[in-house]
Parts: sequence; C-alpha cells; structure tokens
Amino acid sequence: MHTETSQSFIMRFTKKDILKLEEHITKANKITVITHYNPDGDALGSSVALYHYLKTLNKDCLCLIPNPYPSNLEFVLEDTDFIIAEKSFKNAKQRLLQTDLLFLVDMNNNSRCGDNLEKVLNELSCTKILIDHHLKPDAFALNFSYPESSATCEVLYNILKRLTKRKVFSEKISKALYLGLITDTGSLSYSNDNPEIYSIISNLLKSGLKASKLHQKIFDTYSVSRLRLLGYAISHKMKVFSKERAAFISLSKEELKRYNYQTGDLEGVVNYSLKLAGVDFCALLSERDDKIRMSFRSKDPSIDVNLFARKFWNGGGHVMASGGKSYEKLSEVERKLTAQIKNKSFLNND
Repeated sequence: MHTETSQSFIMRFTKKDILKLEEHITKANKITVITHYNPDGDALGSSVALYHYLKTLNKDCLCLIPNPYPSNLEFVLEDTDFIIAEKSFKNAKQRLLQTDLLFLVDMNNNSRCGDNLEKVLNELSCTKILIDHHLKPDAFALNFSYPESSATCEVLYNILKRLTKRKVFSEKISKALYLGLITDTGSLSYSNDNPEIYSIISNLLKSGLKASKLHQKIFDTYSVSRLRLLGYAISHKMKVFSKERAAFISLSKEELKRYNYQTGDLEGVVNYSLKLAGVDFCALLSERDDKIRMSFRSKDPSIDVNLFARKFWNGGGHVMASGGKSYEKLSEVERKLTAQIKNKSFLNND
C-alpha cells in the first residue's frame, strides 16, 4: 500500500534504460517474475501483467509467488503459469536456477520474498531487473523504482506503454494492472490528488474490462469468519490513545485461530483505526508462529511511519504505510508500542 503521493509527477524513463530492458528480454530464454512474501493486489497484479506481456513475445515465463495469496485475488491468476514456493520449494528453486532473467516486482530487495527464497536469490548470477515503488531499493542490473508512484502497477503501466507504444493493453494485462492500482490506492482514496492514476484507469477500461465486477471480486468476497474477525478486532481489540491521537489493534494466534484466519483476512484491518476522528497514527499487531507482524499507518506525511518502523521495529515501507516485525512475546510488543505512543515516538521529532 502507498499513501503519500499528493500531486502529479513525471515518471522519467531514459531511452537507454528502455533499450536495455528490451535487449535483456530479447536475449532471455527463461524469465521468472518474483514478488514479495504475503502478496497483495499490487504484487500479484504487477506480476501477472508483466507475465502476460512477456507471453505475447512467446517467452518461457513463470510467476513465482513466495506463499499463498488471499483467496479474493485468485481470479487474476487465471491463465497464468505460477508456482507457490511455500508449497513446492524444490520446483521453485529449480526454476530460479534455470532462470536467465529475473524480474523482482513490488519488492525493493531480495529479503522481501522470505528467508528461503532470499538465500537462493542471493546466489543467483542471472540478470535481475527491479520494478517497484518502495523506498531505498537495492541496486540491480536495471532499477525502475519510483517511490512517488501510487503502485508498482503504475510504474509497470508506464513501462509497458513505452515498450508497446500503446496506452490500451489486452484485457488480461489491463485487469491485472487495475487490481494493483485499485488496491494500493484504497479504491482511489489514497493518492487521489494524482491525475495520472485516473488517466491510467480510463485507458485500462478501454480494454473492455468491467470495473464494477472486478471491484466486487476484490472487495466484496469476505467469508463469514473474516467479517466476524474484523468485527471482533474493532469492538474488542482496538486500543485508543485519545491524548496522543493514536490507536492500535493486537490479535493473538489463539484469536486468529478462533476466527479461522486465512491468508489475507487481515488485509486492510489496520486502516479501520485510522478512520477514527482524532487519530493520526495507528498500528496492527498480529501474532504468528515465528514472530509478531506489524503494520503502521498515518494520515499525514509529517508522521513518517517508514522511519518509525525502520528505527524501532525492523521494518520499513512508505511514509504513510509501513510494516515491521518483532520476535518478542506479543505482550512485550504491546508494552513497547504503548510506551512509544505515550512518548509520541511516531512523530519523529528526535
């Protein structure tokens, strides 16, 4: 998710970079597209859109997804060759070792794909190309990295426009790009001052995709247990600090199990705390088998949750939407976060 773009900007691709990209694609025999762990709409959308473009060039292409994706996003993978590494790591590793061109999309470094895949990626000698919109990317053979953009799918749209000399793509490519744009902008509620986004979506609609039906597939397919988990999180687990203008929700493994938690069920939950009047900073803590996952959000770029996550919680991301992790007990993480809120550490004044 990306929330800090407030005005239009020019995404500058040099002719040299586009020519290099075309050259790498032309020479490649096996191309793999990989994205980050716990893939969201932008991760899957950018992966699939790039895949379908490469298939138009008759390339041997495959999407590598680190772990299971949210069930409501499954539709975008139709007619796409992919491997879920967590379910078939041997096949995933074999594919990577055979790859001569690797695209990393919606991730700014190798570590974002999980520990096991990171080890394999670190040892690969193939050409690597980054397409992303997160801060502080590692350097690769080519970096198409634009933190000012609303989504990786926005970056990819502009790349494909240059490669194909077209503004309107196939319905499959357009559907995937739409998924990334509409989810990473919160249905255009984030970054909504950027006219470029509306122009892109207008062009995507010209491909024939049905935006209303896609929107229903993405946002209106909650299971009963997911909706009840959301209700429980808001009504029982939201802690509000009115004086500090902050709030957080914390969910234990037992609570997630009670509501039959499935991958993707917590997507967007952190934002509900930010809907409160008088709350400018919020967090979501969720206990997993090996760590505590943390999501941070703010209403204003003056509250830099990327900096907060990097400084205190082994994380990072965007200025107004970031993540972190801890290997301590949930109760200790709650205690530390409470102290940070009381001290207003999220204001980044020190």
